[in-house]
Amino acid sequence: METLDKNTLDVHEANEATAAEHSLGVWAACKKYPKAVAWSAVVSLSFQKYYGHPQPGKPGKYQLDPTWQSALSFGSPVGNFIGVLLNGLLAERFGHKPVAIGALAAITALIFIQFFAADVSTLFAGQLLVGIPVGVFSTLAPAYASEVAPVALRSYFETFSCWGIGQFLSYAVILTLNTRMDHWAFRIPFAVQWVWPVIIALILIFCPESPWWYVQQQRYDRAKTSIKRLLSSKNTGASLEEEAEKQLALMIETDKFEKAQHATASFKSCFQGDNIWRTEIACFAWASQIWTGFAISSSASYFFQQAGLTANNSYKMSLGQGGIHLACNWISAWLSGPYGRRWPYIIACAFMTLMMIIIGILSSIPQTGTSIGFATSAVYLVWYAAWCLTLGPLPYIIVSEVPSAQLRSKTFILSRNSYVIFNIVQSVAAPYILNPEAANWKGKVGYLTAGLIVLCMIWAYFRLPETKGRTFEEIDILFSRKATTAKNFGKAVIVREGGEVEVRYD
Repeated sequence: METLDKNTLDVHEANEATAAEHSLGVWAACKKYPKAVAWSAVVSLSFQKYYGHPQPGKPGKYQLDPTWQSALSFGSPVGNFIGVLLNGLLAERFGHKPVAIGALAAITALIFIQFFAADVSTLFAGQLLVGIPVGVFSTLAPAYASEVAPVALRSYFETFSCWGIGQFLSYAVILTLNTRMDHWAFRIPFAVQWVWPVIIALILIFCPESPWWYVQQQRYDRAKTSIKRLLSSKNTGASLEEEAEKQLALMIETDKFEKAQHATASFKSCFQGDNIWRTEIACFAWASQIWTGFAISSSASYFFQQAGLTANNSYKMSLGQGGIHLACNWISAWLSGPYGRRWPYIIACAFMTLMMIIIGILSSIPQTGTSIGFATSAVYLVWYAAWCLTLGPLPYIIVSEVPSAQLRSKTFILSRNSYVIFNIVQSVAAPYILNPEAANWKGKVGYLTAGLIVLCMIWAYFRLPETKGRTFEEIDILFSRKATTAKNFGKAVIVREGGEVEVRYD
């Protein structure tokens, strides 16, 4: 048993959480739609004909140069990297809401470059520039959701951060247009992106600023006003006032506790003391989204074609993939609450390793028709369903919970950019791995991906704690104790007696 002295905190206030308003799920979805639509356009036949070159010995077949294919793939991730850095600086100074609206305006303007691109180099510039405001959303949305959601609903809101509607619609648009061979087949998908900024901006106008941001700015009256807007409309009069006071008191106490533990809130602080472990968890969790589907998941339609499917069938598979994402993400929202984060992560890694090995084996069998291609694609969709249930949404939950409130913004920058960096590596490597004019691994890349998934599983067993059901203050306390490990984190009991806090490990 370890004892921690701290200022007295009202236990009743610490344990009472309030329901958040219905618009949070929509806010949390403000991310990545432009990227999904843009990448889908890159694999269309007309796109390959317009920007590519004829394939030798294959009349009527066109192939994009592997170098430009890689460039278009990592253009958006590089922009994301810049956007993540900008969001960390801007959100701390101006708050979440103004930054979000500004990013939407930037997206609206920059889509014009993609839409009117006459050559592949201009299109690359458009991908890069649009990626910047998209990168802003990639950290802004989950950070905001984690700060306004009560403990009981935090996992649900974070899961909705990647609910997949944009991806599903992008695949539907491409499938509808894939038989067209003119330039509108890929320009229309770019144009569809203009719909989202308008819809999202109208919703954001009515969203309150994060009360945690106001507390860190010591603007307590504004924080209280935001809290009131987040409370249930059924609370009225004195009840609403009392609930707001309780939530504000808990936020202030948590902020004081964190500042007592760490005097400064710099990037250096993320690598000092207990924050090293927290930063490691956040970075590894998000990067594992790339490793557990390396090369294959980043270009599914292209993978389906290289596995032996026709272009039309590959688009249908991609549409099915989008539907799986949408359905499994909603199911995941109801699984992460009761079952937590740690063991679903570990079990999913074991299952996905098996699926990737099967993909590798199938690809090693000589193909005489399309049966192997369909079998490989079917196993991929099973893997993808498991990914969407677990490794897809879980990192959003994990990364939103493990940082301290004081360092949340900077931890989000580091962790999201760890994802972006490995996504760039994947974006450069995947076209060369899959392209028939390069390595032409096809499904054999499953062997490589299986090895990476095993590494993720080993890391999770020894380093990933269970944060389910913990308030931010409780998470701060547990990370500050040297006796806390990944295995006993979820079982630790925190007991408050007067001005002392005891941590008991069973």
